[in-house]
Amino acid sequence: MFIKTEVKDSGIFGKGLFAREPVPAGKIVCCFTLGSEVITEAEFVRGCAEGVRRILRTGTRYAGKYYTVGNEAAPYNYINHSFEPNLLSHCGLILAKRDVEVGEELTLDYRLLVDPSDVAAYDDAQTGRPIRGLPPKETILRTARELIALVERVDDWEG
Repeated sequence: MFIKTEVKDSGIFGKGLFAREPVPAGKIVCCFTLGSEVITEAEFVRGCAEGVRRILRTGTRYAGKYYTVGNEAAPYNYINHSFEPNLLSHCGLILAKRDVEVGEELTLDYRLLVDPSDVAAYDDAQTGRPIRGLPPKETILRTARELIALVERVDDWEG
C-alpha cells in the first residue's frame, strides 16, 4: 500500500479497507503486481472452479488473459466491490478516481478484476445484482480511457 489504510468492519461486506489519510484524485494507492505471480485466465478459471483459496482471495485481472495472484496478507485484499467505486484498477495499478476522505471505505469495480464466465461470479452485497467480469479487450479499453481522463483532469498529477 502506498497510502495509510486500516482494515475494519465494512458496511458493504465483511471486512473492508479504509483510508487513514486524505487521498487526492489520481494518487496511486497500491499495485497488485508487486510480489505477485502471473497466471493465465485458464489457470484462474480452473482455480476458481476448484475453490483454490489463494486464487479466489487474491486473483485479479492483470491485462488481457493474464491474472495476478499472491500477497494473501496484503491489506488490499479487503477492498470491497462497488458499481460506483472510488478506485480505478488498470493493469494491476490502483489509483484514486476521485478525492477520498479519511475514514472512507476504498472500493473497486470487481467486473474489471474477474473473468466473464460464471465460475468467478459474485453478487453485489448491497444490491444483489450479479457482478460478472468484462471481456479482456473491454476491460483494458475501459480502464485505459478512465486512466487517461483521470490523469488529464488532475493538473498537478505526479502519481
